Amino acid sequence: MVYLSGISLAILPREDRSKLIALLSKLRDQGTVIAFDSNYRPALWESADSAREWYQKIYQLTSLALVTNDDESDLWGDVTIEDTQARLAGDGVEEIIIKAGSTGCYYQHTGQFSQPQHIPADLVEHVVDTTSAGDSFNAGFLAGYLQGKSPETCCQMGHRLAGTVIQHKGAIIPEGATRPVTDSF
Repeated sequence: MVYLSGISLAILPREDRSKLIALLSKLRDQGTVIAFDSNYRPALWESADSAREWYQKIYQLTSLALVTNDDESDLWGDVTIEDTQARLAGDGVEEIIIKAGSTGCYYQHTGQFSQPQHIPADLVEHVVDTTSAGDSFNAGFLAGYLQGKSPETCCQMGHRLAGTVIQHKGAIIPEGATRPVTDSF
């Protein structure tokens, strides 16, 4: 598996983005799963058009998309979760996870023509800082994914880790806070 985000693309010069796309294409042809989190940050891009151009290239190689509803809406103008799912499925993304904050996430495996599944997140009563919530979700999800767990279990693992992280200040929290969660993985 290769995992990257929109930030990975944004910080590269254009010629290096092209090299990255070529390498990812070769890796995908060899059976490597390409996982992509859009993580759209407008300030890192020269324009929204440029971001859309490069995201489009990545999505066409992506096996597993871990996107955030707000980012997709900001960049693509998607109004609903279904808009995002349809667009990503049209690009050939096989597995789509759309993170929707405190309401949970939506999972769809397009290759099996399954209906999107909503996987709710547990309520977190004491939210301190949502910095790194999406990254934490991705880490929990991918830990389960790489162990061959069901998509629902992977999503629940992502929710548990993100729910722990947002109860602390900053993106890097004490290991002792996440240890009980990650030990259960």
